Amino acid sequence: MIFSRKNNNEAAGEVFTLFGSILYRNAIIMLRDQQDAEDIVQDALIKYMEHTAQFYDDEHKKAWLIRVNMNLCKNKLRYNKYRSYLPLEQLGIPYEMEHERLLMEVVLELPCKYKEIILLHYVEGYQVKEIAEILKLTESAVKKRMERARCKLSALLS
Repeated sequence: MIFSRKNNNEAAGEVFTLFGSILYRNAIIMLRDQQDAEDIVQDALIKYMEHTAQFYDDEHKKAWLIRVNMNLCKNKLRYNKYRSYLPLEQLGIPYEMEHERLLMEVVLELPCKYKEIILLHYVEGYQVKEIAEILKLTESAVKKRMERARCKLSALLS
């Protein structure tokens, strides 16, 4: 069953209420910059408002938004590659427990392709099949990236 769209302002507000914190958390972890993360979430919502295809359900909508959000983050990282941005030490990463904050700092040191897998699996709780659909990868590619990410994390933590 395909759901009909509401007017753009109402739909964007509803989507932000439902998924805004997930999108922001993903963006801040990927980008390590509060202003860039806020901009990316806003850009993802604009893309949602411009999107003309229908969604089957809220999970389909959520997966689409996360994929768009991740792609926008990757584009921003490419853009920032030759530009400076705030160092991690100046950010207040939104984790209260010291061990969580330290672990996230280590995760942030991973290359982007591993960081997004770890983020989607351990932080957002997606299974391998779902991650493969979101990132448009094969399940074996997701498993291999997760294995390599765990190895890199293990090396960084030891």
